[in-house]
Amino acid sequence: MEMVTKLHLKDKNMIRLTYTALLLLLFLGVQAQKNTPEIQNWLSQNIVDLKSDYFKQLDARLEGNEVLGLAESSHGTEEFFREKNSMIKHLITNRNYEQIGLEFPAQWVEKVNQYVLSGTGNLNEIMADFRLYKTQSLYDLFEWIKAYNAKTKGKKIEVFGFDDLTNSNYLTRDSLMAQSLIDRQTKAKGKFIVWGHNVHLSKDTTQGYKPFGHFLAKRYGQKFFNIAFDTYQGTVTVISVDEYNAATFTKHSLDVPKDNFTALFATQKFDNFFVYLTKNSPFSGLKNTISHINSDLRKPYEIPVNLAYDFDALIFIKNTTPSVMLK
Repeated sequence: MEMVTKLHLKDKNMIRLTYTALLLLLFLGVQAQKNTPEIQNWLSQNIVDLKSDYFKQLDARLEGNEVLGLAESSHGTEEFFREKNSMIKHLITNRNYEQIGLEFPAQWVEKVNQYVLSGTGNLNEIMADFRLYKTQSLYDLFEWIKAYNAKTKGKKIEVFGFDDLTNSNYLTRDSLMAQSLIDRQTKAKGKFIVWGHNVHLSKDTTQGYKPFGHFLAKRYGQKFFNIAFDTYQGTVTVISVDEYNAATFTKHSLDVPKDNFTALFATQKFDNFFVYLTKNSPFSGLKNTISHINSDLRKPYEIPVNLAYDFDALIFIKNTTPSVMLK
């Protein structure tokens, strides 16, 4: 997540420039989209309408899973939040997932954790500094977890943060996030869900940048399963932060992409679908881009991926709306 913290403005700008330069270099190396009948046929046969009960199929794929990554192309898309909420509730209730990690500072999320465990504090006040995570959807999820914990006879669900946004070295930030997650999971030995941006939960964006998901895949192998979230058109909530660290939320209309994976997904028979990205699919070895919106809305608006290797599955929602911010 590119949420900006109380770093010196010069340091923040340097991080942004470095990160943007990396993405531009990756973008230039992307192959042209090959919209072949083979790819179209494969998608037609393998996508599953989100209106169906795809959770049953997902459950089968998660046998033996220890860490499930729920990624997203933006931190300000309402439909992403809603779909994740539904999935997380199902996985807690039916698949014994016990801990939910957010791409956010640990000390901030710990206050939420105490709330869901014991009801300590006022949730609205606790989430006051959550910026793009200060949404009605996350508020509702935390309230649901609190209610679940109050009635369960089993192990209570915990939430935690695995990010340290004071780290100004972008190239080491993801490795530190991964180590934080690995340390916690090794100690707890439970089944974890981690919520973050596509760019971080990708297994390997190649060409010099090793993301959070790369280190998780290295540690957990097939016990790490990640799902990308992508969208084609609509509006998104973004954030701007001034030199005094004051945040303003605005709505931004997405640029409609052409000739990339996202544009290809938009031509399918279902507007909203789930698909497994198998290594023997036509996507294997083919690089292109999917949508990518930073929290502070800086270009490029697409991120290069080697789709069948970077993610195990993908959820596509064609038309999206901005996240509903908590009052």
